[in-house]
Amino acid sequence: MNSYKQHMKNTFFFILFISACSFAQKPILLEDFTFDVGEKYKRIKSNNTYNIASGNRLASIKKGRKSITVQRFNLDDLKEDIKKRQIIEDKGDFQTIMNLNDKAVAFYTINDKAYGQKISITGIAAERPIQLINDKENIDRNFGFVSTHGFDAGGRINKFAFKRSEDGKKVLVLYRIETGDNKSDKIGIAVFSNGLNLIWKKKVTLPYPTNKILNEDFMIDNKGNFYMTASIFNDASGDKDKLESTYRTEVFKITENSTEITKSKIEISGKSITDAIINVSSNDEISICGFYAKNTDKTEVSGIFSASLQSNGVVGKINNSDIPAETLQMLALQREERINEGTQKEKDKKDLENLKVNDVKLNADGSMTLFGEQRYVESFTTSSSSGSRTTYKYYYRDIFVFKLSDNTMSWMHRLPKHQMGTIGKRSMSYLNFMDNGKHYLFYIDDFTNLKRSFGETPTKYFDGNKEFIYLTSYVINDATGETTKEAILTGSDIRNARLDVMEITKVAKLPNKDMILEAYDGKKNNLLVKISLAR
Repeated sequence: MNSYKQHMKNTFFFILFISACSFAQKPILLEDFTFDVGEKYKRIKSNNTYNIASGNRLASIKKGRKSITVQRFNLDDLKEDIKKRQIIEDKGDFQTIMNLNDKAVAFYTINDKAYGQKISITGIAAERPIQLINDKENIDRNFGFVSTHGFDAGGRINKFAFKRSEDGKKVLVLYRIETGDNKSDKIGIAVFSNGLNLIWKKKVTLPYPTNKILNEDFMIDNKGNFYMTASIFNDASGDKDKLESTYRTEVFKITENSTEITKSKIEISGKSITDAIINVSSNDEISICGFYAKNTDKTEVSGIFSASLQSNGVVGKINNSDIPAETLQMLALQREERINEGTQKEKDKKDLENLKVNDVKLNADGSMTLFGEQRYVESFTTSSSSGSRTTYKYYYRDIFVFKLSDNTMSWMHRLPKHQMGTIGKRSMSYLNFMDNGKHYLFYIDDFTNLKRSFGETPTKYFDGNKEFIYLTSYVINDATGETTKEAILTGSDIRNARLDVMEITKVAKLPNKDMILEAYDGKKNNLLVKISLAR
């Protein structure tokens, strides 16, 4: 009997071994891309990394605890020029780094003052910091805008936000002035050139009190005009819960010479806008695009919309479409199958719950392709004799892509992934890259998911996982909606380097569409990876 048990035990582990080997076999890589790997160089431990490219040079800028380290590279051979490595003193509360006018600019704050410091990408040079904001009124510690689209929130509660215009020629610094809950919200707007010369600034009192307005997305267009969206609640509320409260969505336009705010409602009968972002087209036309839900049940998204904004700041034509009933039925049946199979819990998030807009592509024919993601944060507080401690889990789950044309949903896809981490975004979420009519949605994933169907539950990828992961991509034909899932590269393709530290959303994009990422060898070194279109 014991020999039989031992035989069965050996058989079980043999089958498990064979299954793992079959999954771990090197996948066939998508031939649309090629990649090059540079020499290893010293890994600098950091809280945040920013890769800024110009011409054939790249600066990888690492924000440590008390300083900023700049590593400079030649992109022709992907080698670091060690003689040009530089350490810059951290002068205040670090905010972000962005590429302005072919220079890296580090933004930081000291109390109610904001500064920008230009850092050369090619040579050992860091200019003297430039003071951008020095407001005499008290600046609110809570920035208050809930959207993180298009700027580096960094997981912090910010006083300031720094955001470029679409053409990169202007930069916005935005902040809020402290006011009481029942007093009108007040914001400070400052617009600079990409050389950090002031173009215009003003402080604006919004037409609603703080306890009735939830500031959401914001941007400046290529002309330097300011736009923002907000949810306006019928009743004053401290938590401003959009699931439980009645509200409407408005868009505001503020210009350098305007004496009043232009405000306009985005109205879709029987619907409430759950999440939206402001976009500027190649023709400098402004639109607001996003998700809406039924007023009777705002838990799940029920459709998408695109609202054009006229030059006077008033909402014009609105294109929208509900998600087709047959699509909702298919998603419900697939979910039920996963629950019955035991691969998904019944109490798990619903498919269309917690959807956020990641990106929007406005097409020349007037259609729109909208990219979303199911993402949310869970907090856990534990108490002990020494006090309480709160930890967080960050979830970046299924991708949703929609094509809207003339109030019709041309196609829609739920593209499964399940990423979870405890530090922040880091290697999670996805990058949208478009070429020759195809969308490539790059993300880091567990190796077992490559062969799973779109209806199955994906294996969870843990941010920081060291083994059996790969860079993959959903590939979508924009015209037809046809979609496949492809492997781009694995760790073995880049000298057995770890992919889990690749911050996909911080890739450096070159004018020729090359993408530069940083990988880690698991020991003491990093290396650059260049992904190029096969030509």
